Amino acid sequence: MAGQIIDLSRGMPPVKAFPTGDLIQCGEAALRRDPNVLLQYGRSHGYAHLREWLGQQHGVGPDQILIGNSSLEIFSFITQTELKPGDRAFVEAPSYDRAVTLLRRAGAEVVGIPLEEDGLSLMVLEDELRKGVPALIYLISDFNNPMGVTTSLEKRTQLVALAEEYDFWIVDDAPYRALRYLGQDVPTFLSLSPTRVLHMSSFSKVLAPGLRLGYVAGPTDKIASLAEWAVDTYIGPVLPTQGMVYEYCRRGLLPSNLERLKDLYLPRLQATLSALENQLSQASWSKPEGGFYVGLTLPQGNTIANLLARAGEAGLKLSDGRGFFSSPVDGNRFLRIPFCSVTPEDMEEAISRLVRIL
Repeated sequence: MAGQIIDLSRGMPPVKAFPTGDLIQCGEAALRRDPNVLLQYGRSHGYAHLREWLGQQHGVGPDQILIGNSSLEIFSFITQTELKPGDRAFVEAPSYDRAVTLLRRAGAEVVGIPLEEDGLSLMVLEDELRKGVPALIYLISDFNNPMGVTTSLEKRTQLVALAEEYDFWIVDDAPYRALRYLGQDVPTFLSLSPTRVLHMSSFSKVLAPGLRLGYVAGPTDKIASLAEWAVDTYIGPVLPTQGMVYEYCRRGLLPSNLERLKDLYLPRLQATLSALENQLSQASWSKPEGGFYVGLTLPQGNTIANLLARAGEAGLKLSDGRGFFSSPVDGNRFLRIPFCSVTPEDMEEAISRLVRIL
């Protein structure tokens, strides 16, 4: 391990996580069965069979599902259709940096609401609501990227009530939801408020990110509006990958793959938490029950800027924690630790190197 760079900068699945052989078989089977649809222009909400399957998973009709080329692109459509310059948009602090970028591109005033152990601070949220109602609030309610925090049922219920009272959308981004290694699932925002929530997810974390296949579930009229925007943007999404994924799901392969991924990732999460406890007890960090990330607050006297300047000499590649906050100064001591692609042995070494440069 000496001399090798340990990459803690991105939440990328390891190559061994991909069910490559099954996807090859499913891709061929899908193209043989339905080539006239999968290889043609598709001015639609997405591949009909996959929309039906996804609708069944979420308890909605196929007309309440839009499939596109990644959930991030779908979120860009949401920001362009639901926001006008100057509108407020709330996010968790910290939140997914690319989502914050898209909100800013749409001209929104992005307001960060601090995250607590069980979700964002409702006290701060209500204070901000009194200052001005947002067009939407963007959440990663299951295993937040970058913090790993999951929003409790109590806070989900209160958030839904506030959305209905103040008339704003809840956009819930849930790519990690199926990757729960400990504890019990919490009901989705969509199940709590079908008319007020846009539920986004993708197959990037549970199959492979190169598929670029995301989707959103929500009210029929809102999905139709997003689909119209999507058609005007790219005519149709990439249908062959949608056919491949539908075939994979139709064959019932997804549940066993999820169990395989949980067996892969749980020891990596446990090794990360153990290494932090044993080597860096003066810091504080989240204790997620799933997902890809642990969020770390550096000990007093340290900054992420100083850490980044010295990471290379220690053989570490790190991300800048300030990018996950709508107000970058709030991330001066924040470090995201993606454990998904790092073996337990390498994580032990990575934390040891981190300690040496603090």
